[in-house]
Parts: sequence; C-alpha cells; structure tokens
Amino acid sequence: MAKIYFICGFIGSGKTTYSKQLAKSQSAFRFSMDEWMIPLFGEHMPRELFDQRIGILTELFKTASIQMMQLDTSVIFDFGFWNRKKRDDIAIWAHSEGFEYEIIYLDASFETCCERAYQRNSGRKEQAYEMTPDMMDMFWQWFEVPTSDEKVTFVKLPDSNNNETVCKK
Repeated sequence: MAKIYFICGFIGSGKTTYSKQLAKSQSAFRFSMDEWMIPLFGEHMPRELFDQRIGILTELFKTASIQMMQLDTSVIFDFGFWNRKKRDDIAIWAHSEGFEYEIIYLDASFETCCERAYQRNSGRKEQAYEMTPDMMDMFWQWFEVPTSDEKVTFVKLPDSNNNETVCKK
C-alpha cells in the first residue's frame, strides 16, 4: 500500500539525503522543494514572494501526490515542515484524502546543521540555497522542534565531530 512521508527538519539536518535513501528503499517519488524552487524562480527574492511560490508548489505537489497515490506509488515531501501548523495542516490534508502517512523529524544539533549547510554551499549548484551564519541563526529562531504530543517519528542523527564550525544560537 502506498504511503506519504513528510520529512521534517532544519536546514542541513539531512532531509534530502534521508529522503533519497527512503525513496530508493520504498520505491517512492520524492518532491524536494529546493530542487524545484531554485531552477524555477532563482535563489534570492523577497520573503512574501518566496512564501507565495512555496504555496503554489505545495499545492502542485499535493495534486500530483493524489494521482501517484491512486497509482499505488508512495510519495516523499522533502520540505522541512518548520512549524507545528505546517505539520498539522499537512497531516489534516493527508488524513482527509484517506492516505497512510508518516511525519519523520530528523533530529540533528544546530552545530551539525550549520556545518553541513556551509559544506554544501560550495557544491550546491541549483540543489540548495546558500547559507550564512546570520541566516542560519535567524532561521533557527523560526524553527519549531516537534513536541511529544505530535504524531511524529523522531530520527536522531549523529552530530558532527568538527568543532571548528562557527554557529550562532
């Protein structure tokens, strides 16, 4: 039976790597927001426009997911789901469509996320956004770690051993 997986985590937590592995093991189709946003719209835009475009792509992905699920193809949303409202909204949508779903939170430390994001900067092409220490600090303030009362599967990822990464918190 097909299933939808919603991958939740901060920048650099390993969402895309995890999603690619999951897609392979579950024969699932993967939607990665960054991999669509950057080629279609570029990297830099005002926040309001960014949010509007995220909304458009989210609706497109949901519509395509309905068709894929009807074809018994599992789907992965590699999005982030940074706050409880977004997690609740996507769960309500999946439930209303009658889909089996799972929200998976990739639990990595802020320091590990920073290190991975900065390493990714050099070879990112159109696959990920460039991140700076100031951006990581600002975005961390916006991120809401799932709570124990949410229906979320927690996956603890190992922290990095490199202490040279400069991260604010």
